[in-house]
Amino acid sequence: MAILLKTCLLLLMHTLAVAFALFYLWLLQQHYVAMQQAEAVDIQSGSAFLLLPLLLPLLHLMSIAARRYTNKAAAVKARKMQSWVFIALTLGLPLSGFFANQYLLWQLKQHGYQQCPIEHYGSRAKFTTYSKDIGLCPAA
Repeated sequence: MAILLKTCLLLLMHTLAVAFALFYLWLLQQHYVAMQQAEAVDIQSGSAFLLLPLLLPLLHLMSIAARRYTNKAAAVKARKMQSWVFIALTLGLPLSGFFANQYLLWQLKQHGYQQCPIEHYGSRAKFTTYSKDIGLCPAA
């Protein structure tokens, strides 16, 4: 019974990690769609942290692979590689989200959008309106 509960919780956590990352990618895609269709676009930035939960399933898969080694030297090498991959992912996932947001902002400027002066802050994100016409910016 305990193994079944552990497996279900692990599966739930992995599913949520992938769902968070997919939600982040969906947000980026929605921003690009809005940029192609609207004169004013609301951009949510500061949500690159949604990529960090991907560490859990990736490290879990690596630990499963490392257990397959019967040679002690190969197992030590796999653990060392796992620690380097953890460091790389911990730095790389948020950085990739940051660069994706910066690329989106660069695309907005290339399409003629200007940042409106008012920004709104949510609990974990910043919402900024970009408009092709400053007159379409929301009032304070």
